Amino acid sequence: MNIAQVMLDPNYGGAQRYFADVCLELAGRGHSVLSIIRKNSVLESELVAVGNIKVAVISNRFGWYDPFAVNQMKIAFDRFQPNVVEAHLARAAFLAGKTKPAGKWPLIAKTHNSLNGKYYRNVDVIVPTTTQAAKSESHSNVPRHKFATVIPNFSRLEPVSNVVKPARINKVFAAGRFVRKKGFHLLLEALAELNPSDGNFSLQIAGDGPEFPTLKALSTKLGINDKVQFLGYRSDILNLMKDADLFVLPSLNEPFGIVMLEAMAMGTPILATRCEGPLEILDDTSAILVDKGNKGALFQGLRQAIRDPEGCRIRAQNALTLYKSCYAADAVVPKILTLYHDVIRQFDCKNVTRPS
Repeated sequence: MNIAQVMLDPNYGGAQRYFADVCLELAGRGHSVLSIIRKNSVLESELVAVGNIKVAVISNRFGWYDPFAVNQMKIAFDRFQPNVVEAHLARAAFLAGKTKPAGKWPLIAKTHNSLNGKYYRNVDVIVPTTTQAAKSESHSNVPRHKFATVIPNFSRLEPVSNVVKPARINKVFAAGRFVRKKGFHLLLEALAELNPSDGNFSLQIAGDGPEFPTLKALSTKLGINDKVQFLGYRSDILNLMKDADLFVLPSLNEPFGIVMLEAMAMGTPILATRCEGPLEILDDTSAILVDKGNKGALFQGLRQAIRDPEGCRIRAQNALTLYKSCYAADAVVPKILTLYHDVIRQFDCKNVTRPS
């Protein structure tokens, strides 16, 4: 099958990680993949190294209504002749929709957050990532017949066989874009509330973004610079996660959270806020869940983890089992391929080679 994937956001986050993983998994399973990405995307070097992935790098200097970007995509599609195209995030769906020739190939949009229907007018099928996203009022301006079955995000990580964690929770780890909605400021404030009797703890945060100066200043103000490391953008999240005793997701808004899947696969205990993504994936048997936007709740969650490492280990083992059965690549990618085949069969694919 010839499958085109489109991602026009050059930043690095969960949606971009999912996009890259989909491209790599499809290529690894013998399909020809066209990856259309924006200039300066951090994903380019990872994708060009794979033999049956063709990478088309386009400029998108003029935003949502960029005719030059549309033309570049048209050229890439014409050369590749896709059986199906999948777009990730609203801009990719909107601009890919402008290239769509009637009756030639179907356009699928994968939602990674809330959506505005005006950007999805030319999309044939919309794939929600969570049950809550499928029910969201933000989707009310999109015709319901366009929605497919929920398909969750996945991770390509090979899971550990069993959870083996130390008897103490000392090394705390967090990762994500440094933006307000990720709640890192609340995590720092909660960490500052811990006292020496809670143990010799430290926090590493991997990531970058506009909030970095604010977070660094807050760490200084709270007097915890000696306990907090800001690691910047890192490509070795797996090793950092393996080395951690506890992973914390303090988000105020988290549509899914692929980094949670990485923690689950590594057998790292999880403390997360009760956002859409964590509540879709986890429950009280597989993680410590606390109210979002609440420094006190995060503090209590940290203290619970520190004082009950065995409870953390049990939850992590349950989360690992859940990952293997529901969120590993072998559990999710077959659902994606089934969707592609079903959509192609239902679509009038004149002038397109049928998938084998």
